Amino acid sequence: MSEPLRAAAVALALLAGLAPRADAVFTYAPTSSAAYGITLQVGSVAAIDEVVFNATGTNAGLATGTALAGSQQITIRVSPARPARLLVENRPVTLTATVPVGLTCTTASSCGANVIPFSDISWVSTDRTNPTQGDIQNGSFVSGSTQTLASFDGATATILLVNGDTRFMANTLSFQYANTTVYPAGSYSGTVSFTATML
Repeated sequence: MSEPLRAAAVALALLAGLAPRADAVFTYAPTSSAAYGITLQVGSVAAIDEVVFNATGTNAGLATGTALAGSQQITIRVSPARPARLLVENRPVTLTATVPVGLTCTTASSCGANVIPFSDISWVSTDRTNPTQGDIQNGSFVSGSTQTLASFDGATATILLVNGDTRFMANTLSFQYANTTVYPAGSYSGTVSFTATML
């Protein structure tokens, strides 16, 4: 039985205010055989990317239900690596997100212990194919969960796999905050961890 390969990266979702540092944006996970591995990239490889929802001015305290766009798009890439083989070898690849219950208040003097559910944040995925091909589809976070965002086979089903002949995925996500509930003014932040595995 092969040992699963794992790569993890962290993206940061924020609602107003200054952003703390994310822990990682690019991780490669090799195994004892250099021919196998998986690379996960969340956002830029040169800088730490943050998504900010600016609920100020006319957007503050109205809960109009008109979604607020995030400050930037985030591209997520998963690239498996495997050797050429004469026989078909399935290598399932899965991308998951570990989602906290919510974005917590970081300015206790103004918003106390209030929490904005992570389910209030959704995204639109571009450059996607249909779900059976493994890309990230449009969706929203499930608060307090580990949710599967994409899955695909890391190898094409051919008799001869030349140079590993692997499939990779890359989708760009545009995030939105639902803005359906009035919360006390302040800064709220939360972190979603992304993990890619290849079995």
